[in-house]
Amino acid sequence: MGSLDCIELFAGAGGAALGLEAAGIGHRALCEWDPHACATLRAAGHDNVVEGDVRDLDAIEAVAGPGPIDLLWSSFPCQPFSTAGKRKGASDDRDGWPWSVDAIDRFRPRWFLGENVRGLLCHSTEGHPDPMRCARCYLDGVILPQLRERFAHAGYWLLDSASFGVPQHRRRVILWAGPAPPRAPQPTHADPATLAQGSMFGPRLLPWSTPTWWHAPCPAVCATEWKGHTNPDVDRGRANPINRASDAWYLATGERAIPVAVAAAMQGFPEGYPWPTSKRAALTAIGNAVPPALARVVAERVVEADRNVRQSP
Repeated sequence: MGSLDCIELFAGAGGAALGLEAAGIGHRALCEWDPHACATLRAAGHDNVVEGDVRDLDAIEAVAGPGPIDLLWSSFPCQPFSTAGKRKGASDDRDGWPWSVDAIDRFRPRWFLGENVRGLLCHSTEGHPDPMRCARCYLDGVILPQLRERFAHAGYWLLDSASFGVPQHRRRVILWAGPAPPRAPQPTHADPATLAQGSMFGPRLLPWSTPTWWHAPCPAVCATEWKGHTNPDVDRGRANPINRASDAWYLATGERAIPVAVAAAMQGFPEGYPWPTSKRAALTAIGNAVPPALARVVAERVVEADRNVRQSP
């Protein structure tokens, strides 16, 4: 067990778990309904997986034990808020926020961390100002007030995984709540063009990460278009890293089907992670995962804040 303990909801195949544990946070239970993801969690060494619905708090407590706990992490489903979907918001029956609140009330964590898509910050043209149909109204009118009813401090950050060494852009809203406001994670990586123009007195940042396989011999389309950081057909005007691993693989190899190991590397998972044997299940798990490095930097801020709170007179 780490310096803090946690219960993780919507655990997926273990991206957030890797980051939490790297920050020194141990798991009392990980709850996930997908059997393939649960098998991966077990193969990765977790013996406290609750395979089932996060609404079954009795089943979670049977594994985790009763509260209070140090931290509750919830990667509640993003489909209701994603700009790629219909954006039904809280009216979507996949909205997992109310279930997260139920778990907060049951297990009484000192800290809460939630992860969701950046669409949660966007108003809906059709739904505004109804919080049940507008994602941003739901955040401002429901989620944050409910957190502030239960914790002394609450807020959110918008973070990009590329800013922390993950070789692709993945922008996520991180909700936080607890007895004190944690410091926001500071980027460790940045756009190489920005670094070239930066001040010598600013923070020393590394350039955005590039996958190791990217430097291997590749077709002319990669050499002539991607090396110049533009690709008119896939990702016009963007610099490394990219938004979708499949686009990078196609540019580097000319192949449409991306291997599981490559997709996992683009998320920052360690080599040899025990993904499902079904390629479809594995790619689904990877696509839904939290980049471990993103979860780690967020968790480190909570560990730091908790230590400061405990040491203060």
